[in-house]
Amino acid sequence: MPKIKLTDASVARARLPESSKETVYWDTEVTGFGLRIRPGGRTWILAYRPLGAGRSASMKRLKLGSPETVRSTAEARNLARAALGRIASGGDPLQDRAAQKRRERSRVDDLLTRYDEDLTRRGYVNRKVVIAGLRARLRPHLTRDVNEVTGAELAAIIEGLERGGSQGAAEDFRSRCRAFLTWCVIKAKVLPVNPLAGHRKERATRADRIAKSQHGRALGDDELRKVWAAADPATAFGRLVRFYILTGCRRGEGAGLTRGMIDRERSLIDLPPTFTKQGRGHVVPISQELAVLLDACVVDARSDLAFPSARTGGPIGGWSKLVAGLNKRAGVTFELHDLRRTFRTGLSRLGIDTETAELALGHARADLEAIYNRDEAIAELRRAFQAWSGHVSRVVALNECMSDV
Repeated sequence: MPKIKLTDASVARARLPESSKETVYWDTEVTGFGLRIRPGGRTWILAYRPLGAGRSASMKRLKLGSPETVRSTAEARNLARAALGRIASGGDPLQDRAAQKRRERSRVDDLLTRYDEDLTRRGYVNRKVVIAGLRARLRPHLTRDVNEVTGAELAAIIEGLERGGSQGAAEDFRSRCRAFLTWCVIKAKVLPVNPLAGHRKERATRADRIAKSQHGRALGDDELRKVWAAADPATAFGRLVRFYILTGCRRGEGAGLTRGMIDRERSLIDLPPTFTKQGRGHVVPISQELAVLLDACVVDARSDLAFPSARTGGPIGGWSKLVAGLNKRAGVTFELHDLRRTFRTGLSRLGIDTETAELALGHARADLEAIYNRDEAIAELRRAFQAWSGHVSRVVALNECMSDV
């Protein structure tokens, strides 16, 4: 390959010989500096061997830029000299560049974006809540390489939540972060091992096992009245709690409900398959009492959610603290899922048949489809939801309460 003194004029005259796929014009002033010409364009390059590699080692070629991006031959030559200086000090520009690309590809923030896209492709129902929670908990580490975030740092987040009394939030973060990091290992291939792989939930004590055996219950009518009264209809969370009471929906179904899912003409809430736990969709008839509640919802220009967070406009968060505060105001110890149990128990007490009651919860059971077609099911569901709403109305003096909304 030709060796000439590279100047702006000689570079302008340089051509790729006919029938050649590549040629390099090497500079006579700086060893290893050259202009590579291919059919697709021209590139400034530097050929070098890392310090101590020896003459038997293969030459590496570092791309410095192109005549379009580097203003002059003199500037390209200076870039070559600077790279040679790093090589003489023991550096390896190509290795450094590859490491930088790996770091950019491994930033926690970027990986969460890719993880979000992967969950979207897989139709993961609770995707928004999962990603929002991970971003919030991992905020101090978002700009870091995921390989630099240690298991001890992640464990500190979990333990901090536990010390603050947020056991549910701690367990949510533990399981969701482990799933994310497993994805980083298996799919993104940016982690050799999951740093939370060995961090498991503590072994349950006898007291924990007793509490778990007693976990979950249906509220009595007096407790239901107190919870309804404590759920402030002036707040999105208060309205959402009342929504759970009237519908028996899961937490994510209510928190993620959008205005577009509410069909007022047909008097139905239509939760799509990608939104519900069972992945088959769920229809909730709008009773008279539920219609009044939905009318009271405040439209937030930042969001399409029916019950958006007043602070962010996004999904409501901080469930442990919100529910703890509601427990205190109501003087009742319960969990949000207990409202779903209360709804189901209430339907049975009102004489609603098992098949309809299960449909009202959105449970996926093949035998139910054999009993009802869609139109028949909706008609039965309307009767069930109106019967339950009427019962709630009588228990909590709903007409008086809603006049204050």
